[in-house]
Amino acid sequence: MTVRWISSFIGILLMTAAFSAQAQQLVVITSGAPSLKPGQVVKSGTAIEIPAGASVTLVSETGKTVTLKGPFSGPAKAGGQGGGQGDGQGDGKGGGDAKLIASLSGLLSGSGKETGSLGAMRAAAPPKPPSDAWVIDTGKSGDVCVQAKGPVMLWREKAAKARILTLKNLTDKSKSKAEWPAGSATLEWPSKVTIADGARYLLRMKGSRAARKLKLHLVPGGLASDAHRAVWMARNGCEKQAMRLLAGLR
Repeated sequence: MTVRWISSFIGILLMTAAFSAQAQQLVVITSGAPSLKPGQVVKSGTAIEIPAGASVTLVSETGKTVTLKGPFSGPAKAGGQGGGQGDGQGDGKGGGDAKLIASLSGLLSGSGKETGSLGAMRAAAPPKPPSDAWVIDTGKSGDVCVQAKGPVMLWREKAAKARILTLKNLTDKSKSKAEWPAGSATLEWPSKVTIADGARYLLRMKGSRAARKLKLHLVPGGLASDAHRAVWMARNGCEKQAMRLLAGLR
């Protein structure tokens, strides 16, 4: 009797695990297939068709990137390790995160212009705005997200001439004036200016009519994948940077 009960219990567990695996979802990040649109959610195992010359990039509940190239006809599969659980941000402990899928779907389908720009970002040369999600666009004011660890880079669209940059932390008043060399589109954040999460900055380029006001957000290092980082960035006002990060997923 006991053996039969244990066997039945194990069978139920196996069926539950199989159902859970089948219920995994993926979200379309970019698509060259007419039947799949960015932001669309598909269940793992769903048959999809990708014509020759096209490709589709999806993200699973673990944050794993899956790229399928045409011609392809078969089931979409989640698989992979990594990702977090519970809040769409992830903590690197593994497991699926349905909220990650919902958050990415909302981000990608919430703005037609942003979604459509994913492909353009990959094809344009030179890209405008920058293709690198982690540089700070000095031509715009607003929220900016940078990695908590690693160099912080500033970016300008017009790099032909040398310019003088003045940057000030409005919280602790640390300030720096630096020369931006001609021909360089990027400049490392001046070491004299404190980098702090939530701090506000005033940036002025000599010769420009207006100064830029920035609010800095430090992206936590413990997030499980770029998909999780993109969700975090979007939630903190850095939607365009989040879209650029998603555009680079392979």
